[in-house]
Amino acid sequence: MCMVEVSELGECTLLVDLEGTIYTREGVIEGAAKAVRELRRLGVSIRFLTNNDSESGEMITQRLATHGVDATVDDVFTPVHATCAYLAHKPNARVYPLTTPDIASELGHEAVLVDAHEHPTHVVVGDMRSQWSPIQLNGALAALRGGAELVALQKGRCYMSGGAVHMDTGAFVAALEYAAGVEAVVLGKPHRRFVDLACATVPESARRLVLVVGDDITTDIAMGKAAQVGTIQVKTGKWFAQQGLVHMGEPDAVIESVAELPTFLVRFLSYG
Repeated sequence: MCMVEVSELGECTLLVDLEGTIYTREGVIEGAAKAVRELRRLGVSIRFLTNNDSESGEMITQRLATHGVDATVDDVFTPVHATCAYLAHKPNARVYPLTTPDIASELGHEAVLVDAHEHPTHVVVGDMRSQWSPIQLNGALAALRGGAELVALQKGRCYMSGGAVHMDTGAFVAALEYAAGVEAVVLGKPHRRFVDLACATVPESARRLVLVVGDDITTDIAMGKAAQVGTIQVKTGKWFAQQGLVHMGEPDAVIESVAELPTFLVRFLSYG
């Protein structure tokens, strides 16, 4: 990370992870809400980045509010937002969505939603764990073999819930990639295009210094490094469990929690 002058705090953008960084399933990280307020007071631009591919931006914003974190829908950036931005540059896109109904509705703002037999140009795969069927997957396969592009909201292998392991979106994406002999365009973490698309939502003047802040070295930190921006890992969420992943590289900085972020940033930028 390169040093910039103090007066340029308003030219800094933070891309902040949610799960494990702002809150966990046990509740909000102590001091997180206060830290966000202080960062805004300092003039820093914030985007909350999440790989959540099952909930709308409105739902995520409401969750932040329950934790006392002030945010608007525009402050939240998900793989769905990234996909909408991607589709906006695809004229006449016809999407066959393998997603939740809420996510399909959001995709419908940028593209025409069609069934598998209606000649889709894109097959978009998101959270379908509660409603997938062989008919859907075979329909997607036929569309891909017919020339449709495979787009993945994210490519996580599995996740933990209720003490059990569950297949994540990436498992369905991998099945379609293998069967159709194609490679998916992945728009969520840890791919650098997620950073590029998120940064496009803030003014260019606020992008002189971009920092990714998160707990997960395999997604948050890896994404930041791929995008060649600064990375800050917090010692909450997945941090402790990932201590053995030295092969993943090191973040540019490590702090105890997001609560320390304003102090760290002010000190880093030599403010005051």
